[in-house]
Parts: sequence; C-alpha cells; structure tokens
Amino acid sequence: MAENEKLAELSSTQSVSALGLRWAALRGMLNSPLITADEQRALRDELLVELTTVEQDFSTLQSRSPMEISAKVDIAKSALRDKIDSSELWMIDLLDSIQADLQNVVARAETVQAPRTQVHFSRSNQMRADETDTTETETPSAA
Repeated sequence: MAENEKLAELSSTQSVSALGLRWAALRGMLNSPLITADEQRALRDELLVELTTVEQDFSTLQSRSPMEISAKVDIAKSALRDKIDSSELWMIDLLDSIQADLQNVVARAETVQAPRTQVHFSRSNQMRADETDTTETETPSAA
C-alpha cells in the first residue's frame, strides 16, 4: 500500500523527461530475450501494464519545451505502432508531420528572436588608440 502511495506521489511530480526515461527503460526490458521467454510471462504482463500506465501518464504532464512536446509525440507514435493495423498507418505519418512542423516553427522562432548585440566601434577604437599610445611611449624608454 505504501509503495502505491509513493508511486502516485512520484508520478504527480514527474516531468516529461523523467517519465520518458521510465518509458524507455520499460521498452528496453520488454525487448529483452529474457523477458520474452515463456517462464517470464507473468513479469512480461506486469511490465506491459506498467508501460501502458506510463504512456497514459504522459497526457497528464505539461511539456516545458518543444523537445518534450516532440517526446510526447514519439510516445504516441510508438503506442500506435503497437496497436494499429496497416490501414491506419496514416496516423503515424500525421504525427511525423506534426513533429516536423514543430521543429520548423521552433527553428524559425529562434532565428527571429536571436538577440543582436550592438557593437560600439567608436568606444573600442578610442580605447585601443589610448593603449597603443601608452605602449609606444613606454617601449622606446625601456630600450
């Protein structure tokens, strides 16, 4: 019972990134030849239930960046691949298109919002001229 409360508490404070790591770990375990063996069927079933729960948990989390939005789309694509037949593959193509659009919008926004630094040439030239004068007057007397 205490373990379930801890899991509920963890999932309420999780980020998309943290949940993504759990999801990737579960997927990796499920692809292991050890888990696919018949004698591990109970463990495999338990991992599948946990994977489904994690996938559903993504819908409750707010993304903090375009990368996290893209990660959520990846999760949706992966879940769809496991559950749809070939006549519905257009949904994965649609999600691929959404991800590409998101990346393009972000790239354009970064280009437009790139801060431009102002260079004050007159000020830097004055300082360099002063430094040069000082160096020239010190060099001959040092020799």
